[in-house]
Amino acid sequence: MDRAAEPTDDAPSIHALFRRHFDDVYRMVAHLLGPGAGQADVEDITQQVFMAAHRALPRYRGEGRPTTWLYGIATRVVLNNLRSWRRRRRLVAALESALEGDVAVAACPERDLAARQELNRVWRCLMRVGAKKRVVYVLHVVEGRSGEEIAELLEIPVATVWTRLHHARRELNAALDRDERRNA
Repeated sequence: MDRAAEPTDDAPSIHALFRRHFDDVYRMVAHLLGPGAGQADVEDITQQVFMAAHRALPRYRGEGRPTTWLYGIATRVVLNNLRSWRRRRRLVAALESALEGDVAVAACPERDLAARQELNRVWRCLMRVGAKKRVVYVLHVVEGRSGEEIAELLEIPVATVWTRLHHARRELNAALDRDERRNA
């Protein structure tokens, strides 16, 4: 065990963080990436989060809750991955493929199929929203986090959270309108 993984009086060990928070971090990463991300992508990025936390642990001052610190790292790792155009394009293609796969499912009741298709359409349009705005939107709407929590996680002012959320909603609505007109 190396020095960075050893617990101190101020910080928990990386092993304890992993055991206590893996499921929550995994869920958060999956939500931030959206349903177009494959399980391998979610697992890969979750692993990157804990590797980044391991490297940052010696600098952890113990202020605030460890979960807030860890979720902040998770959000930044996801944002860095979403900035890659190739990865973003692959996620959108996977989401569109999933949508086509839903159409092929004949055993599902019509209502369930329509609901899944609508959810996939919303996620596909959400993937067109800028990454920083999309992360705020997902943290607030999907994860149910408050503006103050999001500001702390992303290390930005609360006013910036509300601005990004406002713009994310506008961009999402515009993308949904365009998609609806295109498919009408």
